[in-house]
Amino acid sequence: MEKGSVKIIAFSDKGVEVSALGGRISTGKGTALEMFALCGDTEKDLKLVKKVLSSGHNTIIEHAYFTLAFNDVSVMTEQAMIEHRLAAYTVKSRRYVDFAGAGYVTPEGLDAEKQRLYRDNMDRLFKAYSELCQLGIPAEDARFVLPYCFRSNFIMSLDARELSKVVFDMTRGRLSAYEEIRRLGEMLSRQLDEVFPGVSQAYRDAGRCDISLPEIKQIPDPAPVKGTAEVADAPAQPEKLLDAALSANGRPGMSLKDLVRDERPRELELLNYTFRFSAISLAGLTHLTRHRMQTLIVRLVAYALESNTYVLPESVKQDPEALRIYEAAFRANTLAARQFTGDKQAISYFALAGNTLGVLFGMNARELKHYLRLRTCARAQWEIRELSREMLCGLMDEFRPLFRYYGPSCAILGHCPEGRLSCGRPVKTEE
Repeated sequence: MEKGSVKIIAFSDKGVEVSALGGRISTGKGTALEMFALCGDTEKDLKLVKKVLSSGHNTIIEHAYFTLAFNDVSVMTEQAMIEHRLAAYTVKSRRYVDFAGAGYVTPEGLDAEKQRLYRDNMDRLFKAYSELCQLGIPAEDARFVLPYCFRSNFIMSLDARELSKVVFDMTRGRLSAYEEIRRLGEMLSRQLDEVFPGVSQAYRDAGRCDISLPEIKQIPDPAPVKGTAEVADAPAQPEKLLDAALSANGRPGMSLKDLVRDERPRELELLNYTFRFSAISLAGLTHLTRHRMQTLIVRLVAYALESNTYVLPESVKQDPEALRIYEAAFRANTLAARQFTGDKQAISYFALAGNTLGVLFGMNARELKHYLRLRTCARAQWEIRELSREMLCGLMDEFRPLFRYYGPSCAILGHCPEGRLSCGRPVKTEE
């Protein structure tokens, strides 16, 4: 199979002009439209953009927007990309799409024997996935045996300033240690220079980061684990802080119930909470990472092999044949991965979607309202739903007067927005 690729599939048709306008409007005379009329000479506009960027004023290129298509890259690369928070993503769902024929990425530099061992193992894992699906195990549970080298396809949209930073991360920064990601970054860099010459100048001269790849020396026998969620840190006087915020915003005395249901509850942003998941699968991690308004601390994918713990879905546990296939997949993968512990590039691809990591993350109460609406819903993926409901229980213990009004969409909105996909069991908050 051909190597994965990335392609710029859309770019603001006047990206250069509006960036040049940004360079002119802050110091020039005239209205925005009058100054935009001065743009249009590509050579002059680019010269101005480069001049402004060289002065360190990078905000002007935020007006140019790009959409990228990542084609047949590893899901490890996908996870690295979606950690960039100033971007939008749409990823092929592993809950609903059959990935039996997705294929996988093979790292560069393996000798013939290592290639054989690698491919035999990955083929065996894809076979286990297919067998689980044939037994009636839902795709969202069967996917836990897929290795993090399986091929992913997704789109990503972001402005030129963030794209410049992404290109730097991929080619010279923290992600460049991975050969696959560095190759994709160089491919993207060439396309960016062709479409918008000089735009990546903002980060190109920032130097190179020396990021070491994980060194996994030992991989223990695989073991199932059930993750837990806890509130690691919370405001000491949340009610007092909200009262002050409501007064400062001209809304003194507003009830917490009305604040939660308000269209613009800015006051909630002052309440910041930190959470710890003792273990969440790599697959479940994607449900958490995609929330942009948070701070997430999590180790690289390869470290999931250091503990080699994994989630065990109820659907698999209840089927003896499925359980045999599932556990055998983790055992066989462990034996294969142990032969690659000296290869820092290849070892990351052996982490399975069901392997777990511990995470620490923080959100404010406004983002928590959005997060919990989605993740405590009956339609949410079971693992993230269970952890999120534990989060909500912890929040209720911390500040019940506010968080008793939190929950899935039906609880906050008073109705379910899922239409025909509704579970039919609406949740009500306390009055």
